[in-house]
Amino acid sequence: MTSTIRWATRLACSAALPLAACSEQPRKAPPTEQEIHANDRGDASGTPGRHPYRCSDDRMLLIDFKDAGLTLVLRSDPTAVPTVLTAPSQGLQYVGDGVSATFSGSDIKIEEADKLPILCRKATSL
Repeated sequence: MTSTIRWATRLACSAALPLAACSEQPRKAPPTEQEIHANDRGDASGTPGRHPYRCSDDRMLLIDFKDAGLTLVLRSDPTAVPTVLTAPSQGLQYVGDGVSATFSGSDIKIEEADKLPILCRKATSL
């Protein structure tokens, strides 16, 4: 009788294991580049989320990633008047007053009304 109880216990435990695996919480997707940049310090200023970019028109652009990467603050230098763009969700286009921006890896494409698009690539330092 004891061996029957042990066998039944083993059977019950082995049946419960697959159910336990089914109840695991789904894993969160890895953070996007924008989420990562919102918290790190990409330039010598020490400002969280600030990264320098070199643009196709040979100008430098500072991008501050805010709000877990859902807000971008664009500046030509640290003291310039900023352009603020927002996105409703990660991976979507950022928009502001007459300006939009789209990321592709470490590149950003900035489009303004009545102007040619500008492509910028993340720079390693200023």
